[in-house]
Amino acid sequence: MARIPVRAALLSVAVSLGLLGLKFGAYLLTGSTAILSDAAESVVNVIAANIALVSLVVASRPPDEGHQYGHGKAEYVSSVTEGALILAAGIVVVANAARRFIRPLPLAYLPAGVALVAVAAAVNFLVARWLLRISREQDSAALEADARHLFADVVTSIAVVIGLGLQEATGARWVDPLAGALVGVHITRMGWRVSRSSVAGLMDTRLPADEETRVRAILADHENEIVEYHALRTRKAGHDRFVDLHLILHRTLSVGQAHALCDDLEEHIRAALPRTDVTIHVEPCPTTCPRCARLPLARA
Repeated sequence: MARIPVRAALLSVAVSLGLLGLKFGAYLLTGSTAILSDAAESVVNVIAANIALVSLVVASRPPDEGHQYGHGKAEYVSSVTEGALILAAGIVVVANAARRFIRPLPLAYLPAGVALVAVAAAVNFLVARWLLRISREQDSAALEADARHLFADVVTSIAVVIGLGLQEATGARWVDPLAGALVGVHITRMGWRVSRSSVAGLMDTRLPADEETRVRAILADHENEIVEYHALRTRKAGHDRFVDLHLILHRTLSVGQAHALCDDLEEHIRAALPRTDVTIHVEPCPTTCPRCARLPLARA
């Protein structure tokens, strides 16, 4: 299973390098600020894809003596780093566009440059869709961040193509830096969103509401065997989930019966939420428990 995300990250690195060369070629051909902005994001793509690859290799390692809960959070470190790089790239792009607003320059070979950017956008779109599908199948935060970044790159390239098309049609030199500035704002916004979601993972945010609902539904299905439960806590690290709770059982149950019930609950939770580590603390019900007093088991 771990090989699939790593191979996907390797493909992302290779594609990012190829498209970076394509976009810088378009910039050298045209001298366009907008294309340079697009190429700057591709530089971040290459760096981010390599970070994602390293993090996936680390995250795929099994738990060891020093990391008994596994290495899943390496993916969040990757995503936070990628978000910071995207944010920095956006700021640089906006600053460069502002400079070109003050001193606009004529552009050359625009049709050829636009064609190269359009090809890069098409390839990015196909790879981003594939990476997003793999990230959902493998539950990989690093691959999802990489896919979202590539989608942002696609939007960037489309904006560049439209902006340069307008400049070619109208001859207005301010269109190129305007397109570059808009691209920069978009990149900055994307970087903030990636960083924010990744920090939530590092801070042990609870599982999504729908996943917690599945856990509670499984516990409800066993209500005839459980007196009650409390202190339910959940968190996620990479593609690994962690669930722990306190379970109050009928005091007349033997240790073997209580253990078998916990095993059954853990099996059902893992079936509903794969790669879940479940910890259950068992407590006996009080001697005054009215529910147990009505049970034949309690009177035996």
